[in-house]
Amino acid sequence: MKNELSGKNSPCFKFLNISFLIVFFASIILLNCSCLIPELLNSRRSAWENRCKLTLRALGSSELAFMDGNNGDYATWAELTDDDYIQEGYNTENIIDNYTIVVYEIAKSERNDDGEIIKPSTFTIVAIPRSQKNRLRTFAIGDEQTPLVWVGDESKWTMENVSL
Repeated sequence: MKNELSGKNSPCFKFLNISFLIVFFASIILLNCSCLIPELLNSRRSAWENRCKLTLRALGSSELAFMDGNNGDYATWAELTDDDYIQEGYNTENIIDNYTIVVYEIAKSERNDDGEIIKPSTFTIVAIPRSQKNRLRTFAIGDEQTPLVWVGDESKWTMENVSL
């Protein structure tokens, strides 16, 4: 008489076989997830950075539009919001997801006694990440309308790898 608990048809063997398959497929799924999660985070980071650059470019365009109608001078943040160049409800904290505008610098143009411009008006807008946990980069735009990225290792602004 055969022992019913031994051999390939035994319930113990079937249980071990099914358990092994479950563990095997679960490990494959976890391995795939561990490869995909960093890619998802990189794509999210890239989307936030692109939105930051595009919003800075839009703010720069608003500055140019304001300048055309205001004797060649750029606007302060208050002037842009008062004249509806920036939609109501936005401020330096919420206009860009995960970023805060920390520097909004305007230098008005200098004119001589005849009203001719000696030194043109300039502006600089800098957006820094609210948190470093996402490893976002700091961006800026000025009156030359070129988005710049801060390279902390070299302590300088550069146009390298900043494209729209």
